[in-house]
Amino acid sequence: QCDNAKGLKAFYDAIKYGPNHLMVFGGVCATVTSIIAESLKGWNLVQLSFAATTPELADKKKYPYFFRTVPSDNAVNPAILKLLKYYQWKRVGTLTQDVQRFSEVRNDLTGVLYGEDIEISDTESFSNDPCTSVKKLKGNDVRIILGQFDEEMAVKVFCCAYDEEMYGSKYQWIIPGWYENLWWESWINSSQCLSKNLLAAMEGYIGVDFEPLSSKMIKTISGRTPQQYEKEYNAKRGDGQSSKFHGYAYDGIWVIAKTLQRAMKYLNATNKHQKIEDFNYTNHKLGKIFLDAMNETNFFGVTGQVVFRNGERMGTIKFTQFQERKEVKVGEYNAVADTLEIINNSIRFQGLEPPKDKTIIQEELRKISLPLYSILSALTILGMIMASAFLFFNIKNRNQKLIKMSSPYMNNLIILGGMLSYASIFLFGLDGSFVSEKTFETLCTVRTWILTVGYTTAFGAMFAKTWRVHAIFKNVKMKKKIIKDQKLLVIVGGMLLIDLCILICWQVVDPLRRTVEKYNMEVCP
Repeated sequence: QCDNAKGLKAFYDAIKYGPNHLMVFGGVCATVTSIIAESLKGWNLVQLSFAATTPELADKKKYPYFFRTVPSDNAVNPAILKLLKYYQWKRVGTLTQDVQRFSEVRNDLTGVLYGEDIEISDTESFSNDPCTSVKKLKGNDVRIILGQFDEEMAVKVFCCAYDEEMYGSKYQWIIPGWYENLWWESWINSSQCLSKNLLAAMEGYIGVDFEPLSSKMIKTISGRTPQQYEKEYNAKRGDGQSSKFHGYAYDGIWVIAKTLQRAMKYLNATNKHQKIEDFNYTNHKLGKIFLDAMNETNFFGVTGQVVFRNGERMGTIKFTQFQERKEVKVGEYNAVADTLEIINNSIRFQGLEPPKDKTIIQEELRKISLPLYSILSALTILGMIMASAFLFFNIKNRNQKLIKMSSPYMNNLIILGGMLSYASIFLFGLDGSFVSEKTFETLCTVRTWILTVGYTTAFGAMFAKTWRVHAIFKNVKMKKKIIKDQKLLVIVGGMLLIDLCILICWQVVDPLRRTVEKYNMEVCP
């Protein structure tokens, strides 16, 4: 536990009773560190922390003399942005525990994603029960969830995710990667979740955290590779508990050494009479020299390239994935070079490919089946060939007695009407998949006219012939009655005139328009 009073007392006692200190190294507790860092300008003291990760300390107006070798909690956000771009995820949601540490990271993430063509479609926060927030995320069709919460809340979140079926091939959880090994075992008893269900929901989540030690096998400023340093560190600490900040503390000592070295070189080159031993808490000039020398830090340490930007460490962020009950490193982000490296075939997604960032709705035009249209067109062509054969037969034999008695002109009208009706079948089969929108509207009108005129011509002629038989046999006196074909043509013409009047009025007053009808959504097979 952090004791602000004891920490501040130790600092002020060192200032008052101890020798003149050139720098302050340390500050693990965020609260103590922030209070000390805010007051250092008055003593012209540069502070270097190796463990304080709170984003608040990045405010250079408030903490101008503060540096840290460990990346800020906010340093994961550019790495997350790079990961989202790598998998082309453009729609995400956030789930944040109501604690200042997590809220600050979430707020910074909003700024990082702004202007990057990535939409935060839902922002949810919770205090103790995350289930309501998880349900809202699902209701808003959020598939990529960026979480900020501690281990205890993580168990509750994944239990809710299991209940809501927000896991598997359609979802990707991205959460803090600084949890302890087997962290869920400490909190599983406090939840209503079965262990197998919790592990099923956790499978595949990606954790994001700073890299404790560099994975590069090259010599550092100390002459050791990071792997050699780790081996020596583990040998010396024995059975003692390890801290993930040990590499940052080690590099911190080198930062201070190199800073003082640069300051001494500067003093030797510019002022032969002044030395770093002359520093006191009122010596603003020397304090500024130390500050500038610290800003020029640039070397390869056991934690990677040590470079400061506005006092903030540009470090390496690692990505791990939960695979079969263990964390597996799958990639890393280099903040100095702004590059993301994914280890080949290390990421295992639950499906055949990375999850989509939303339900993809593909608008598909419902169209007439091409095989069906082809079959009906072939049958229509056969019908038209047959009608043409009848028409040819009727014209060729029009002077024969039996054909002449059946009114060949009326027969021809019936055949022509039938052929027009046949022709409309071709037009009715041409839907939006074959023709443009403008052409489709024209076709709507044309096929209506053709079918109407064809029907009236065929059945009008048939009606006229039937009427003539009726008129002759209704003659009870059996007087000779002749009804010529010309009169029948007038009847058919009258019917067509009525049709044309209706069609013209329809076209003028309320012409046919193309409309799009939306059907219910269906699951793509």
